[in-house]
Amino acid sequence: MDLGITGKVVLVTAASKGLGYAIAEAMLAEGARVAISSRSEAGIRQAAEQLSQGGLHDVFYVPADLSKPDDVDQLMDQVLNHFGQIDILVCNTGGPKTSDFVDTHYEDWKNGMEMMLFPVLKMTERAIPKMKENQWGRIIYMTSTWVKQPRKSGVISTMARSAISGLSKHLSNELAKDNILINQVMPGPTWTDRSKEITGRLAEQRGVPVEIIKAEIAEEIPLGRYGTAEEIANAVTFLASGKASFITGASLQVDGGQIKATV
Repeated sequence: MDLGITGKVVLVTAASKGLGYAIAEAMLAEGARVAISSRSEAGIRQAAEQLSQGGLHDVFYVPADLSKPDDVDQLMDQVLNHFGQIDILVCNTGGPKTSDFVDTHYEDWKNGMEMMLFPVLKMTERAIPKMKENQWGRIIYMTSTWVKQPRKSGVISTMARSAISGLSKHLSNELAKDNILINQVMPGPTWTDRSKEITGRLAEQRGVPVEIIKAEIAEEIPLGRYGTAEEIANAVTFLASGKASFITGASLQVDGGQIKATV
């Protein structure tokens, strides 16, 4: 199936590994031109080299710490100067400190917002003008199933991603007239470095092996397993495509059935 994004310019953040890397890889497989970013210069350079497959694919990379407004501006400047536009923006961020509310302090909240919410606002603001001019655009926010079903020790992430969820729904109404489609993807348990960190913390708190926590979480999922980064990337790529032309304002759970709510 031709998804209709050949030649489209895609920016994927937090893409040196994990979900971001898999999304960039899936977009390249569909013929898109891809820009990637991560705070680690060595990490994002290596990712770009791997993704380009010896020059077969067009991959542009920019090291940027999304928690720093100047870095976000430089990222957007460089991508827009290099490609002239961004057709598909995939806002993916790292996760904040894991903690319960009573162990969370002002600086933790501030750091979480600076890492997750504020860069998303700035990237969105910078990408929209060209999308409006071209009367075509896709913005996909990577949030989490925690938006719908919060979990222990995830209070900062749940709050920040819930704000992004509200932004997604609002913008889907505001920008529909310009053929700019806005959706959020809510990954469920996916065995990435972030999942390993959270699982490790829970295991430490309970004094049990990580394998016990991982097995318990897998039992909550009707499919009986964690998802893969590639499975999340496939969903994102479809939403970014021309085949998803009547989908906006949606919240797509990619969780193996873990969320129990009907809507």
